[in-house]
Amino acid sequence: QPSSMRFVSLNRLTKLWNQWQQVGRSPSEAMRNLAGLSHIEVVFFDGSDIVLGGTVHGIHQHEGWYRDQVTHRIPLQFEFLRTALWSSFQRTPFGCTIDPTQVGLQQAAEVGQRIQSKEIGIQDAKDALLTALGMQRVEVFGIPGDTPTGYIMVEADRHMKRLALGKHPMPQDSINYLDAIDQSIAQGPPQELLLRLWFTAKAREVFSNQEKSIFELRGDPVRLSSQNERAQRNGARGLITKDQRTESFVKSFNSNWASIRESYAIYGAIESIFEAASVAQLVNTFSTEPEHFRLIELLSHGATASAAMLPTPRQVASIGTLHTVRHGSKRHHVLIASGGVMVSPADTLSEIIVDYPIRSSKGFTQSEPPRIQQLWWWDATLNEKRIP
Repeated sequence: QPSSMRFVSLNRLTKLWNQWQQVGRSPSEAMRNLAGLSHIEVVFFDGSDIVLGGTVHGIHQHEGWYRDQVTHRIPLQFEFLRTALWSSFQRTPFGCTIDPTQVGLQQAAEVGQRIQSKEIGIQDAKDALLTALGMQRVEVFGIPGDTPTGYIMVEADRHMKRLALGKHPMPQDSINYLDAIDQSIAQGPPQELLLRLWFTAKAREVFSNQEKSIFELRGDPVRLSSQNERAQRNGARGLITKDQRTESFVKSFNSNWASIRESYAIYGAIESIFEAASVAQLVNTFSTEPEHFRLIELLSHGATASAAMLPTPRQVASIGTLHTVRHGSKRHHVLIASGGVMVSPADTLSEIIVDYPIRSSKGFTQSEPPRIQQLWWWDATLNEKRIP
């Protein structure tokens, strides 16, 4: 059900989760998905508890995913939060990479020369290049790969590369990398460029009361970034270089993030992981009470040993496309993409914490509303959003 402001008690949820597991009972879908919270707007420390709050517009299922009916965000999964708390506490970023091998790049460079010399016909160029490049390595780092978190990172990265190279349609008013080439072909095509695209953290704004017990978070936690390199003939990677086509694609992707997330639920899922990382970083940074540290330790313990195992691939097929664009009398055809996901909780929050009374536009007060004993989640009334 929708709620103008829903609160989740991490202390009570953790106790209930452990109680259910001890008697062999599986946690409910509400417990696994933090009662539908997908965008954390407020975090506060209340005695021995840490409470998260945010607006929920109603949760429904879409293509196998639970997601918010208005924002199309995916609810934070309890596992995401536990993994992010562990990562933040250990100061160990986690993520994944999907990269071609050095041998594959060397073979692709040799095939490229044969295509340019017309030894290989253009109709066979794509298949020849993909065969030469071979399978790309998948590496999940910082956490075990065969977990829902690892699987989602790899799938989101792989899907994004396919979007970039036109394998899936982009939403209206957004462009893929091939469109960016077409738009700037007057400046020439990319030459021997290894297109590297990454999901990375976007620092959220943080506001707090003077006591540092109530925090408000604003902004989205994730963005697409690029780091292009020159592909050398020996298969090694050359100097990092700027590419205006990559910059145009990344800018369009980030500007149209909400519509891309609506079209493809996997982006709501990867955003949820970064959302959890921002909450984990705030909690680890500003917890002051021994009870809070014990709660964080309890949540973090065994966080990387997920009970829900998924077969995250160790290799995936290279992605290529036969895209023809004319530049003078020449035609240009094939692109290769690599990159990954880097979740660094320390980068998810602004370094500047703004001290101010929690803004009245949200209707927050510091009074204590009645709460049912042992209730792990509850809704504020529509007329007044109170911070317990």
